[in-house]
Parts: sequence; structure tokens; C-alpha cells
Amino acid sequence: MSERQVLEADLTWIDGRFERGVQVTVEPDGRIGEIGKLQEVPTRRLNARALLPGFVTAHSHAFQRGLRGRGETFPEGAGSFWTWREAMYGLVESLDERSIYEWSRRAYEEMRDAGITCVGEFHYVHHDASLEGFALDEVVLRAASDVGIRIVLLNTYYATGAIGAPLEGGQKRFRTAGLHEFWSQQDRLSDVLDRSTQSLGVAAHSIRAVPLDDLAALHAEARNREMVFHMHIE
Repeated sequence: MSERQVLEADLTWIDGRFERGVQVTVEPDGRIGEIGKLQEVPTRRLNARALLPGFVTAHSHAFQRGLRGRGETFPEGAGSFWTWREAMYGLVESLDERSIYEWSRRAYEEMRDAGITCVGEFHYVHHDASLEGFALDEVVLRAASDVGIRIVLLNTYYATGAIGAPLEGGQKRFRTAGLHEFWSQQDRLSDVLDRSTQSLGVAAHSIRAVPLDDLAALHAEARNREMVFHMHIE
């Protein structure tokens, strides 16, 4: 977009109700400027339409877009959370930079097309098959940027496969080797964010995957840094 736009629909949701005569300005950088009864000449009149604020989804696992058609069909009486979980781990073990980008991009495109403009991405698939570094973190950010959706990357701490048990199989793709490594990666990601549309949060996967001492320390440091904190409860 190179010029300021003035949008006016028949109805616009503002202050808890639909109003007529409301205009929304969009600045050349794509940001909303003003909203109100501005009495300007609209550059785009949206007849027989209503404008709503963008929706927010606060808990996404975008890579699971790749499960569609794989994780919900089983012989009668055989399907359960555990059979779904095995299908999910099968997907995890197949992921690389190309495929996690593709599944994330598709998920975010579908969100955007449904009116979701901001996503909280509970991201825990950090590693590719080499299990070295955090090769997949920036890929998810890139997918969101390419689609044009705001993202809060809820970067996830994941240390144990069950309470007191080591990681197994696909879970090794999720591994964070201690709090120091987690916060070092947060600092690295902070340096590459597109701060106009991207920010970071903190997630503890669950009490199954995060020892209680680490959970307490993670939460305390998140609060110290004024970062949103997120967690699976069940």
C-alpha cells in the first residue's frame, strides 16, 4: 500500500455495537490510523458489508495443520487421544524447515481468511532431524510474516517426556536443555523479530514436560521480563 486509505462500510463494530457512518483510515504502512465518524471522502466504500475488529486465537499449534486427514480416522472403537498422539508424533518426526513452513503458512492463511489477525503460537517443535540448534523457530516466524498475520511466539520450554522421565522419539524435537539455553534462545529470537507484527511470550508445556522447580523459575523470569506466560493445564 502506497497511499493512505479511508474505508467506510455500511456498519462498523465500535464500542460494543454496530454504527453507521464510521470510517477507518489505513496508513501507507498498513497500520490502522483513526476510527470514527471522520467525515472524510472514502477511498473505498464497502456497500452491504460490515467491518469487525480482527479476531485473536490465543493458542495455536500451526504444524498440526499437517495432521488433517491423518489423526481423526481409526477403526471403530479404536480411536482415542493416545492414537491421535501417535499420529501427531509421526508428523513431528517427518518435519523439516520446508514442511513446517508449509503447514504453518497454510494454517495462518486459513486464520487470516477467517478474520483472525493475531495468533498466539504455542511453539514447541524447535529442532529438525539433526536435533541441533533451534532450526525451526525462525521458520514459524517467517511463515507468519509472509502471510501477514500478527504473531506472539509463545516459545515453549520442554524438558521431560513424562514426570521425571527422559524424552523419547519425536519428543526430542521439543527439547530445551535447561533454563539458560531457553533464555539464550529467547534473546536470539528477540534480535530477529519484526517488531511491527511480532513479539515473544513464554510457555511451559505442562507439568508432565517441565519439572516444578524449572516451572517456578520460568514463570518468575517471564514476569521479570514482563512477558506473557502460557501453559497447558490438562
